[in-house]
Amino acid sequence: MRLAKRRSYEQADEFKDRYRWRAGVEATMSEFDRKTGVKHLRVRCLKAVRFCATLKATAINLFRATTVQKAINRSKAPQGGGASARIHAILVFKEHFFLFRTRLKKVLGIACRHYELTLIMTV
Repeated sequence: MRLAKRRSYEQADEFKDRYRWRAGVEATMSEFDRKTGVKHLRVRCLKAVRFCATLKATAINLFRATTVQKAINRSKAPQGGGASARIHAILVFKEHFFLFRTRLKKVLGIACRHYELTLIMTV
């Protein structure tokens, strides 16, 4: 009886609509683990884990942005113009890298100040 109820519920449009989103997220999480190894972090403590996972998620976003940019460049570029597409991709990556570096400096600066304050308070 229970199995029949569940199977009939799984055939409903409501279930299919809700489950559709889960399937998309599962693929994203699988890619997140395969490409970055997020399940095997070498840090402990919630703050460090959150920081590492955020960096790895940023890397996945860069991978995806690069893939999209390559597809756009391939569709726009003439057959013989591969060098300009490579230069454009390098410039896009450079901009993303410097933006990331600036944010990382800000986060690390806050973390260092917090660590220094903790040391001062314990002495």
